[in-house]
Amino acid sequence: MMGKYKSYFNFIFVFIFGFLLLGCQPNAKNIENSAMNQQPYLLHFGLQGFKDFAQYNQSGVDNHPVASFRELDFSPPNLGQIKIENGESSLVIDHVFYVLGTSFHKEDGIEVMTVNAGLNKEEFVRPEQAYQAYVDLMKRVNQAEWKLYISSGNPRIAKEDNIRYFMKWGDVIDPSRIFSYEEWKKIMSMEVGKSIGYRLYANGLLVDIDISQTKKTEDGKEQYIVRYAFNTIRYDQRDRLSDSENNINAYTMTQLELKQAFENKENRTQRLREQAEKIAIAEGYRIDESYVGPDLWQYVK
Repeated sequence: MMGKYKSYFNFIFVFIFGFLLLGCQPNAKNIENSAMNQQPYLLHFGLQGFKDFAQYNQSGVDNHPVASFRELDFSPPNLGQIKIENGESSLVIDHVFYVLGTSFHKEDGIEVMTVNAGLNKEEFVRPEQAYQAYVDLMKRVNQAEWKLYISSGNPRIAKEDNIRYFMKWGDVIDPSRIFSYEEWKKIMSMEVGKSIGYRLYANGLLVDIDISQTKKTEDGKEQYIVRYAFNTIRYDQRDRLSDSENNINAYTMTQLELKQAFENKENRTQRLREQAEKIAIAEGYRIDESYVGPDLWQYVK
């Protein structure tokens, strides 16, 4: 299900921070986003991403055997605002306190970007303030035309079953459907979870967005964090084609080998989807056979 791919990005997140903690002390410059600086920090993927981070952060790069890292820090109350450049689907993110850009392959530039942000500017807010910030965020995401991404091995659950699927798996399958205030309160009052997850794509990028309630005070105020895990479809797919145990590296394959490996993977995941959809139908879910995701090969080749 979609949950296991969410776990994949959680693994990447932990993996990256493990290197930062065990390798050396982070040497990123602490950026003060003063009131005079009204423009968001522009961040690209690819080789331009290297230039972006260098422009905003003069303290260097953390290099490790498998990856290089670039980071930006913002200190409250002067939280940052960034703009992920992605053509018509560029996304502005407010109340940012940390950005980590990662490159696993120098020739491809920035391939993964993790952003931690507050849902609101204030650390603790009333429930209705948190809800309004969630509504505003999802309106921006939808206006930027980020669409639902269903991995080729996962069932294409119909949007009519959005609530039921979300309550079981924690992932929203209809990003255009913004929860009502009553639904929001119910979700955030659950014993476990207290979060809303999205997996979306646009113009060659994937993003996992997780909105989580992290604390609640005795006087009823709430604290939230929003985590964004971006990566390029090219990196995502080529990483899935690679196999370190069998010494298979998608980045060293010929074009013919890459095409064959990609088609083999798609055939395997299609069979997995067929099995998953049979199980979903048996559980009473409806299948959206009209769902069409991105053309993955155009980004892989």
